[in-house]
Amino acid sequence: MRLTHLATSAAIAVLAAACGGNDRSGTTDVDESTAASALEALHLATSGEGAVSWGGRTFDDGVYTFTDVVFSDLNDDEDDEDDAEDGEDGEDDAVEIDTDMEFDSVRAERMIVAAPRFDEDGNVIFDRLSIEDARFVGDDDDTDGGFDRFVLEQPNAAMVADFARGFSGEDSDDDANPQVFSTYRFETLALEGLSFVSTEAGEEGEFGLTRFAMEGYTGDRLGLFELSGLRFEGEDPDTGPIVIRLDTIAMENIGPSFMHSLDRGIADAMAAEAGEETDAPAEEFDLDTYDPFDAYESFRMTGLDANIGGILVTMDSMSAAIERGRGEVVMTSEMTPLVVRPDTNQPLGAQFAMGLGMLGYQQIELHGASEAVYDEAGDRVFTRGDNYFEMTDGFRIEGESDFGGYLAYAREAMRMSTGDFDEETFDGDAILAMFDPLVINSFVLRLEDHSLLDRALTAGSAAQGMSKEELRQQAGAMVSLGMLGMPAEIPRPLVSQLSSALVSFINEGGTITISVQPDEPISVGALARAAGDGSFDFDAYGITVTAEPADE
Repeated sequence: MRLTHLATSAAIAVLAAACGGNDRSGTTDVDESTAASALEALHLATSGEGAVSWGGRTFDDGVYTFTDVVFSDLNDDEDDEDDAEDGEDGEDDAVEIDTDMEFDSVRAERMIVAAPRFDEDGNVIFDRLSIEDARFVGDDDDTDGGFDRFVLEQPNAAMVADFARGFSGEDSDDDANPQVFSTYRFETLALEGLSFVSTEAGEEGEFGLTRFAMEGYTGDRLGLFELSGLRFEGEDPDTGPIVIRLDTIAMENIGPSFMHSLDRGIADAMAAEAGEETDAPAEEFDLDTYDPFDAYESFRMTGLDANIGGILVTMDSMSAAIERGRGEVVMTSEMTPLVVRPDTNQPLGAQFAMGLGMLGYQQIELHGASEAVYDEAGDRVFTRGDNYFEMTDGFRIEGESDFGGYLAYAREAMRMSTGDFDEETFDGDAILAMFDPLVINSFVLRLEDHSLLDRALTAGSAAQGMSKEELRQQAGAMVSLGMLGMPAEIPRPLVSQLSSALVSFINEGGTITISVQPDEPISVGALARAAGDGSFDFDAYGITVTAEPADE
């Protein structure tokens, strides 16, 4: 089914949250005469005159109930002509749903339009639209999937207008009536029980989604985004069987700094579906009030379970939170072990097992956590608590940092990203200028070897037919030679420190530490310029690279 206004609006509306309750829940009182006039404006007054037809319709207490509903795309012939023209140019601009779903109509057992009416400006609106027990139908009347329920509650007039244009089935002027997601408002938008089966040769698969949800969208804020019960099972000719399951992805209280990126992403996706470039103007931000930490309140992902051709990936959860306190913002994240292991009964898994075995592993296990604090009074972002990323029995990376001037830097970065910038002057100097407000008070990065180095040397020595100690010496010599080729702008004492630390790390393992402890806070932009023009003040920046042998 080609994506007209109706299909595109519905595709956007997939971003949804499940709604319970009966069909009269919270319905505005509307008399039948007003409702009938609104139905005309929605192009739902007469069956088959637009893109929607039905077998029956009733009106009860402000609610229209349609039965045996069929949604058809009346622009198929025109789209096919466009496809033929595209084919002559060797390009295919036809728009199809990302899962390669191609169908001629959607047939639903029931559609409900609650309280259709006009607002004070004369625009048609309604309280709720729901489509239930729907199936995707091809030109041979085969059904390859469908959904249990689509629901839209409390949409604003702009959103209703786009649905009405879709219901009309008429070819719409996208330039005159552009679909801009950021102009929409709604309380709930939901798609439940989505399923689809692909039978295309070489791309067979089954896709399902329990719920894809959005709630409380006000333009610059979204109360909830939730995806649950994702499942995909398919077969790839090269990779083999592919199975992906995910219990939940959820974000709460998404704020303007994140919504801006989401809105732009949706605009780009809508333009791509239409085979066009995004021409919507960049959203204007009040940079004086822009808060980079008003991104979201919480994020969580749970129950990842995948099999990619015999490479098994599981993870219980990944979470993040932004919490405001008295004069500070605390940002935390945690990832429970992400485990990657082979299934040797499948070719790709057997190859992976062989590679792991050379390093003495049966599986890879990754986990991490972070905590950072923004001090509003001092305009500082600094780490606190655990900040690490670790591979069990492999390595551990730890970090400590203290940066100042973060708000000015974040606002300058947003100014550039919103398009309020002369592209002709968008060069390296402009990027460095963006980093000028951000200053380093201190920075420490540590890499601890937890046996990965020794395992790699053991595997490498076996592959090259030499002893492990000989390979250590060879690797150390290569590092020393490589350091001789470092740019002249980098101070030789720093090169010497780096070379000595790396050679020591290769020979003895342990921990290698990079530290920046400037006498005075140093601008990141100024530091980058100094590295480029040869004015790098090694001592003033307090840069050191050291290695500490492993404990016996």
